[in-house]
Amino acid sequence: MTFRKARNSIVRGMVAAALAVPSVMLAAGTASATTDDIVTVANANLDHHACDTNSVGEQGYNSSCTGAGGSPENWCADFAAWVWAQAGYNVNGLTPAAGSFGQYGSGLHPDPHVGDAVVFNYDGNGYADHVAIVTAVNPDGTIESIGGNEVTNDPATSSAHHDGPYSGAVGDSPYWNMSISGYVSPTN
Repeated sequence: MTFRKARNSIVRGMVAAALAVPSVMLAAGTASATTDDIVTVANANLDHHACDTNSVGEQGYNSSCTGAGGSPENWCADFAAWVWAQAGYNVNGLTPAAGSFGQYGSGLHPDPHVGDAVVFNYDGNGYADHVAIVTAVNPDGTIESIGGNEVTNDPATSSAHHDGPYSGAVGDSPYWNMSISGYVSPTN
C-alpha cells in the first residue's frame, strides 16, 4: 500500500468516526440535558397562553389547547411536562394531571432544586391542585417558579407566569394559599 492510499484510508476512517460521534450523542439523547436548560425553556415561554405558539414554534403545550373536549384545559401539568421534554428529560408517565408529578420518578422529596417540579396540595393518591417549575432556589430558603395556567382561573386566558420569591418549605405556603407537598426531580 502506498503512502497516499494509507493516508486516504486513515482520513476516511477519521471522517467516519467524526460523523458517528454526533449520531451516538443523539442516540444517548438526554445525557446532555441540564437543569439550566429547563429554566431557559420555561423563561422562553413566559406570558404565553394555552394555545399560543410556544418557543419551538408549535401550538400550546402537549394537550393544553384541546384537552377539554377541544378547548383549553387546566394546563399547569401540560406546561411543566412540556418544558422538561423540551430540555431533554424523560416525561414517561406524566399526564395532564398535576398529581401525575407526585407519582413520577422517585416521587416527592422535601428539598427544592432548580429544575424540579413543585407540587401543591398533593393528596398522595394521584391528585394535586397545581404544579410549577422551580427556576431559582435562594440562599434564604425561598424559591422562584414558573407555572402554566396561572394569573386567571380561566384556562383560555391564563398564562405561564413567574412567581416568587416565596417560601420553599414543605407545608403551608403563601403561593395562592396552597400547601407545598414537595418537589420532584426530572429523570433522564
